[in-house]
Amino acid sequence: MAWPHLPPEITVLPGTDVDGAWERFEVFEALHHGMRICNPMTGADLDVVLDALTPRADDTWLDIACGHGELLVRGAERADIRGVGVDLSPWVLVRSIESAAERSASGRLSWRLGDAHDLDKNERFDIVTCLGASWIWHGFAGTARAQVDRAGPGGRLAIGDLRLRSDANAALIAETYGTVLTANDQERILEGLGLSVVERIDAGSSGWDGYQQRIMESAETWAERNPGPKAADYLEQQRQWKRDHDRDREILDWTVWVAKRP
Repeated sequence: MAWPHLPPEITVLPGTDVDGAWERFEVFEALHHGMRICNPMTGADLDVVLDALTPRADDTWLDIACGHGELLVRGAERADIRGVGVDLSPWVLVRSIESAAERSASGRLSWRLGDAHDLDKNERFDIVTCLGASWIWHGFAGTARAQVDRAGPGGRLAIGDLRLRSDANAALIAETYGTVLTANDQERILEGLGLSVVERIDAGSSGWDGYQQRIMESAETWAERNPGPKAADYLEQQRQWKRDHDRDREILDWTVWVAKRP
């Protein structure tokens, strides 16, 4: 199958199967192409994250699983940063480039396609963010540790992940879902890594509802533009995501932590 052209602005990390990435993440494109923020956060939530990260001129910034680049672009609108967005999906990186260009934020942003594991481990950044991709390092603790390893002294971090609702019965949940961290668990992990928590941002109902609405609208638009078996399959996946969301809503919440290294 002929996939879209990969823009020259995207650096391909060693070992990345570009054709395989186009195919693997087509479903994500179908369900997310109509949004800027690919998680349950509102624009106001994202601004609170940025306020806490305090980007400054010449800060270096690594955004892991950057999605459509909204966090980096907003950061570049606030300060003359040098940002790097990395993601496994070429679809989202193309949209990141387009968004940065539309908002005159291209100058000091760069984009890398591939697994964040393959980034140079000796490269250090003033800001390291990962909102919604804790699976890369097998959970919240591993992801936070990887971020600390890539942040220089005094570096700021933001990590976003699902967590157990405060009013959920952890013992009963464990029987069905396995171990799910609470907000207290996540905070203890960050403090155990020597981090000082600066800010905690919890997604509200409007964030969750808005995210599901954007997914539905994206899937429907994709199906209209690309009729056929794939479109039908992606619409069903969207409906399954909605069912899963409705099931989990009384159990799980989403929190972003902003923290700082000594």
